[in-house]
Amino acid sequence: MHEVSKQTIETAQKHAQKSIEHSKEIQELGKSLQTDDQIEPEEKERMEAYGETMHEHAQKFQYLAHRLTEDPSADVFSEAVEEHIKVNQAHIEAIKEFQKIEPPA
Repeated sequence: MHEVSKQTIETAQKHAQKSIEHSKEIQELGKSLQTDDQIEPEEKERMEAYGETMHEHAQKFQYLAHRLTEDPSADVFSEAVEEHIKVNQAHIEAIKEFQKIEPPA
């Protein structure tokens, strides 16, 4: 059975922490839009929902990244990577949504 290196585990843990922080930023952005009357309520809700989705997957990613210290298997690493991908997919959707509501400079 292949084991994941300590360096890879540390990198995964750092990425997981950054994902948590970034998801909170997106959630806060969604909340801050609530006071903007020029933005449709549905758009505000979608933005905040993307932040929440990011946060859920980031928490799973963080859990799995920490679990790697006890079980550095390729299976756990693959699960962690899948959650990281889901965080990034939600982030992409949040960016697309934000671009719809934010007028070009």
